[in-house]
Amino acid sequence: MRIVTVDSFPRELDSLADASPRATFYHTGAWLLSLADAYPRLALHCLVAEEGGEAVAYLPYLVAKRGPLRAVWSLPFGTYGGPVGTADDATLFAVLQEYRALIERPTVVELGWVDYHNVFPDLGGKVEADETHLVDISQGLDKLWSKDSGHRRQRRNADLRRAREAGVEVRRAAGAEDVERFFAVCERRLEGRGASVYPRRLFESLVERGGVRVRIHLAWQRDHVLGGLLSFYYKDDVIAWHGMSSLEGSEVQAGKLMLATCMHEAAQEGYRTFNLGASLGKSSLVWFKESMGGEAHPYRTVRHRRLPSRLVAALRRVPGPQ
Repeated sequence: MRIVTVDSFPRELDSLADASPRATFYHTGAWLLSLADAYPRLALHCLVAEEGGEAVAYLPYLVAKRGPLRAVWSLPFGTYGGPVGTADDATLFAVLQEYRALIERPTVVELGWVDYHNVFPDLGGKVEADETHLVDISQGLDKLWSKDSGHRRQRRNADLRRAREAGVEVRRAAGAEDVERFFAVCERRLEGRGASVYPRRLFESLVERGGVRVRIHLAWQRDHVLGGLLSFYYKDDVIAWHGMSSLEGSEVQAGKLMLATCMHEAAQEGYRTFNLGASLGKSSLVWFKESMGGEAHPYRTVRHRRLPSRLVAALRRVPGPQ
């Protein structure tokens, strides 16, 4: 076996991700190339393990630069990273060790990876506990939600009824105009809040590269868009990556109807889990996700840091998934 570094994402790695039991949408070229396209200051690399001239495992990572200093993440913005492939765990661990060795370079001030499956050792790094909420949609939402307590079920049904009575309809986006409508909602909602919006190019590139794996749903009230949800459909799982509602949409629970519609649709298509994302320590978000059937899934972020580490701010100023 040999491990090589490539300064790109070779097309054959997508097939390797498809065959890997631990790969997520974030390991695919659709995500990685879109991210590199939207953020030119992030350089995309992959460590690739080869046996007999064929790739059997890889670890994608992106490098942020400030002068001579580097911050290295697999993957940035809290998305799931680390090694994946069809090789055994010993080979995957060897790839991770090769990645960990990058922190020994004098120009690298921070290195980290997100271990979604909690399977790898920390290799001396600082471990941070993270959590997302997963909904088991394999049994259908009606059956899942029928198990809820009376109060939770009544509150959810009332919110969904309120949205429908307000004339809110959820439709799949179609074309560049709908992508622009979603982006406009995000801009208006975040304006004046000190938060930056993902680049428009990221949305456009994801839709262009993702094909059937990337979908945007929009909540409409007559001819006005109240919100949108961009989700990733990969293997048996759906990740609700980025959703946003206008103030008017929030008042009529358009976001909840949009999410419920997407979950019903995914269940009918045979997807098994719906990932509602991290809650960033906000108890209100945790309650909301539990009300939609979500159960906590803990995972780890491993961070190695050397001084100076001010380069970290360069990554953190870019918004992560919401």
